[in-house]
Amino acid sequence: MPTRAMSSTELKELYDRKTSAMTRRPAFARGVGQARVHMGFGLACDVRYEDGMDRVDQPESEGGTATGPHPGQLMRASLGACLAMGYRLWAARLGTQIDAVDVEIVCEYDARGQMGVTPEIAVGWQRISFNVVVVSSAMEDDVRRVVETADRLSPMLANLSPSVQRSHRLTIVASRAPDTTTPGVEW
Repeated sequence: MPTRAMSSTELKELYDRKTSAMTRRPAFARGVGQARVHMGFGLACDVRYEDGMDRVDQPESEGGTATGPHPGQLMRASLGACLAMGYRLWAARLGTQIDAVDVEIVCEYDARGQMGVTPEIAVGWQRISFNVVVVSSAMEDDVRRVVETADRLSPMLANLSPSVQRSHRLTIVASRAPDTTTPGVEW
């Protein structure tokens, strides 16, 4: 397990090597993901995947035992994490400094759809809002190019139904330059 995060330079080199290998041999790009789900007691599910395990459950108000996040929480978390990681990776690949990223995912839904109460109500999310804050010392146009590229190529965004209305708000916050006049002071 890595003990430190890769630098932007190391990320760029890694993804340049991967891109080169996939260009030469497209079979390197193909993969399969798998999850095994076991439901034993109540609604709680133990989910095993390639290198880990999680518990997924419903809150008590929905008939579960609240022993883990529910599927909607995991889906929002996965989407937000995928976007944040994508911004960092594409910043490295495009040579743009990004210091921090915050992503807030807000989903609107109407439970009558999944409950079968009102057939004309769509099942699942109806609207999703992405509120993204990027802290960077780079030019605003460069940061916007990173975010637009990462959004366009995000596998999790691609997995969302096109019927889900989307809104995206990006806020760019300028990084404070390190204080070079006082030794040992870092921001």
